[in-house]
Amino acid sequence: MPIKKRMVKGRAYFYLESNLRIGEKAWKTFSVYIGAKKPTKAEMAKLEKRLTRAIADYIRNQVLKPKTQFIDEKTAMKLEKIRASHKRMLAAMGKSGRESYLKRQRESFITNTNAIEGSQLTFEQTRKILELRHNYEARDREELEVINMEQCLLLYDQLLGQKAALDEKTILRMHMLLLKSIPDYEGYAGVWRPVNVYIRGSGYEFPDWKGIPRLVSELLDWYGKNKDSVHPVELAAIFHARFVTIHPFADGNGRMARLLMNYVLQLNGFPFTDIPLSRRDEYFKAQEEGHFRKYKPFVSFLVDEMRKEFTELKKKAKSR
Repeated sequence: MPIKKRMVKGRAYFYLESNLRIGEKAWKTFSVYIGAKKPTKAEMAKLEKRLTRAIADYIRNQVLKPKTQFIDEKTAMKLEKIRASHKRMLAAMGKSGRESYLKRQRESFITNTNAIEGSQLTFEQTRKILELRHNYEARDREELEVINMEQCLLLYDQLLGQKAALDEKTILRMHMLLLKSIPDYEGYAGVWRPVNVYIRGSGYEFPDWKGIPRLVSELLDWYGKNKDSVHPVELAAIFHARFVTIHPFADGNGRMARLLMNYVLQLNGFPFTDIPLSRRDEYFKAQEEGHFRKYKPFVSFLVDEMRKEFTELKKKAKSR
């Protein structure tokens, strides 16, 4: 660790300094004041321990967060690189390039999030519906789901721009748009489910409908108490897992969970993350584990997907 000398009003002062790489090009400097003369070897060893401890404390409390359970320091630093580098790469695309990239990302998300729930529409079909949406009359449920999800995302962007709190009102507003005009579900849009539900293939028994308001309130209370002390990626993953375990709506729970997961990620500066249809089986398997409070598989799944999408973005950036 190098000793730095600084001159103040003609006098020399010494500091022990070390730089920590936070993002791809972002650094944080840590320093310990030594005094007006260089330390002895014994003093130097103590100072180095102090500085090492200060760096470790910063990583644990500011990068990893003190109550994080399923993300280690090495992974947290890689995620920090993704957060910083993603912003830089988007900025480097220029306005038109950035708009084109984000537009395609949203089209892909709408295609995938609906397909995970059984929609047969392809990316190109989804894209066509979105391009013609102002003069397009949806003919069936799947086409309505495309238009409704886009409306959800417009509200999402508005709320994100305001850094609106994640609360019951926000969730219900999004869900109202998600199920708008969906046949047989008109009375279920924007309200907690008034019926019991089950999922074919799941070994989990979902909560009785009468307890939904309390369970949602408890989830939001957990979120509020942990949003500053759990790593944002872990926080988003566990929120998703707990949300689908409650299954608070008669329909649209998976799509809402993926929206809200991204809302938590983006509130904390992390990139919007899509779950591709190709990983549906892995996704459902990790989700099923979460029903039984085993959250590590889902946290690991989300981290892995974020890293894959970041790698793809880097390839696109290099090819420009």
